[in-house]
Amino acid sequence: MTDVEVHVEFLGGNCPVQGEGTVDGKPFYFRARGESWSMSIGGPDVVGAPEWYWEEDYGTGPFDAGWMRDEEAEGFLRAAAVRWRNGEKGMTP
Repeated sequence: MTDVEVHVEFLGGNCPVQGEGTVDGKPFYFRARGESWSMSIGGPDVVGAPEWYWEEDYGTGPFDAGWMRDEEAEGFLRAAAVRWRNGEKGMTP
């Protein structure tokens, strides 16, 4: 199943690029800084103790992720939401 409801309340900034909203009604937090981006969903503390977490490397330089365009960031966070919805095992933050 891939239908997932993503509501982005905020997305923007530089160093880090950050996003907040909900995925199927659960809070999410997106962050891109340095050489990677991450997405946390749900849990008692979506930043410190998320139910689900995903992280990927980004770019070729040490600060590339922090300058990611908002449109690209939204694509990554929506792809991560689909992974979560499809039951893909997350990572340890």
